[in-house]
Amino acid sequence: MIIKKSFEEHFKELLGDKYELFLEWSFKLLKKSIRINTIKVKDNINFENLKEILLSKQDHLKEKELKEIFEKIDNLYNLKQNPFNLNINAKEVLSRLKEYGWEIERIPFYKYGFWIKGERRDIGNTTEFQLGYYYPQEAASMIPPLALDLKKDDLVLDVAAAPGSKTTQIAMHMENEGLIIANDVSIDRIKALSENLQKMGVINTIITMMDGRKLYKLNLKFDKILLDAPCSGTGAIRKSYKTLKIWNEDTISRLANLQKKLLLTAFDLLKDNGILVYSTCSVEPLENEFIIDYLLSKRENAKIEKIEIPNLKKSEIISEYNGYKLEHEEEIKNTIRLWPWDNDTEGFYIAKIKKI
Repeated sequence: MIIKKSFEEHFKELLGDKYELFLEWSFKLLKKSIRINTIKVKDNINFENLKEILLSKQDHLKEKELKEIFEKIDNLYNLKQNPFNLNINAKEVLSRLKEYGWEIERIPFYKYGFWIKGERRDIGNTTEFQLGYYYPQEAASMIPPLALDLKKDDLVLDVAAAPGSKTTQIAMHMENEGLIIANDVSIDRIKALSENLQKMGVINTIITMMDGRKLYKLNLKFDKILLDAPCSGTGAIRKSYKTLKIWNEDTISRLANLQKKLLLTAFDLLKDNGILVYSTCSVEPLENEFIIDYLLSKRENAKIEKIEIPNLKKSEIISEYNGYKLEHEEEIKNTIRLWPWDNDTEGFYIAKIKKI
């Protein structure tokens, strides 16, 4: 793979002696992962139920470590099927996948997340997926909905919803109650969103097709908003090497301008005490920390809240870059920056913002 000189210079400046580590991880195959869909599947996830699936005969030295992981995350959620009453549970779904030849590994920071390992790569081509029992979803992308602190009666806006991984996860955590407005700007992307909502059994969601910068025209105020912003994807190179070819600094600048406008619009659509989660699969500080810094400079009633995710490893924020320094560094330390090597995921960034 040919690396552009501008890309190399940019990331050497950003990462210093970690540049080679970044390249190494960017070329590692991304592990497949799924989220169990409790809209259709009964939640019987606990250590005793799943240890035989997750531990081979040679792995029993890891039993104590696995049990500790379960204990930290499995009491956080106990989601119910709605409106379905299907007689299938999480253990059965995972057992079927194991019978197909996959090894199942626990994602340590999310109760319903599992890595799927094996020679087969077609995790989106099973009967169980077509029935909506699980959703193939990158592990780090499961984090932003958790930061929303969802309630069953919330009015939620997903600004850039397609193809629907996070929208369907939001619906699941609301137990298919409340109301979600799932928006996207592209009809082709909306087709995928609609298909996935139906497959996962989501019934509490309305789809809209608008430029996210014009969502004020809905004349609504929301309890919770997710802005998983269009971005350069530099955290997800290991999923798409095309990112290396199309990367350039002009694109970063253009995207940062769009992200600022989307973020201001989204924040203004919040109710008082509402929560907005901003996320990207980019590792660029100009798309992440400096976007949040911009919001704080423009909206005095924005407060960055700390995100508590047990078992999640995270890195320090980037507070200085290319001659710029964060004005609100202490607040922005509450956001989450993930490099691929932190948790063997995509690189990701998540900020939780409260309107006070």
